[in-house]
Amino acid sequence: MSREGKNEQAFTGLEAAIIFIAFVVVASVFSYVVLGMGMTTSQKSQEVVHAALDEARSAFRPGDAVIVKLDVAGNLSFIEFDLETAAGPTAIDMKSMTCTLATSKALLTYPPGDPAVKLTWRYCKDTDDILEAGEIVTVRLTPGSKGIKRGDTFTIGVAAAGGATASLTRTIPAGARGNTYVELF
Repeated sequence: MSREGKNEQAFTGLEAAIIFIAFVVVASVFSYVVLGMGMTTSQKSQEVVHAALDEARSAFRPGDAVIVKLDVAGNLSFIEFDLETAAGPTAIDMKSMTCTLATSKALLTYPPGDPAVKLTWRYCKDTDDILEAGEIVTVRLTPGSKGIKRGDTFTIGVAAAGGATASLTRTIPAGARGNTYVELF
């Protein structure tokens, strides 16, 4: 049988419809994969944001003022500063606190339980050693005879076991008299 006399327009239309349906199926599978990847990515982003918020809530916030006591010769006797939680309901175990004192000449580290670090609770809601929202603890750091004196700049770092950290840098005025208390801002 010869094809020359037959009309094949319907057959060509059927082929085009099949190809169109195949494109639609491929496009729908591709869009499903893309949407699935987008959902996975947004879920990971959400987890990262929540982890960052938890870490930010667990931070210490040092008070504005730091009080230092100078001995008669003008050397540092002790440093006092306040700590509280920065935000949120996170509690920080103060028994796990490590302090560091850094100057241009020395780096001193005071591990948890060191007698050179004394905690005094200014505002506390209970009797445990956990710093919670609304509580303030005063930290007294007694470096001993380490040569920190008038005119020196020091940085105090505080870190707890849960990852909470705080640091502050202050300079003892060069003109401060000996045997005085000096408030540093």
